[in-house]
Amino acid sequence: MTGDVVVLDRIRRDADRVVLCRCGGAGRVQHVAVEGPDNSEGYVRAEFTCSWNRPGPHEPLLPPRRG
Repeated sequence: MTGDVVVLDRIRRDADRVVLCRCGGAGRVQHVAVEGPDNSEGYVRAEFTCSWNRPGPHEPLLPPRRG
């Protein structure tokens, strides 16, 4: 999507499903399950689909990364 790899837990994944789009609309983020080095379950963003028919870049408008 944007080259940003953030591993999310199940709660943050659910909160991350519907996000604003840079075109001014909104869309859905699809996640893929990954396994951590300690066998913990995590999720990464895999695909974004904007549901609005608007011109402009169709990329998720995500919050700034937390350090």
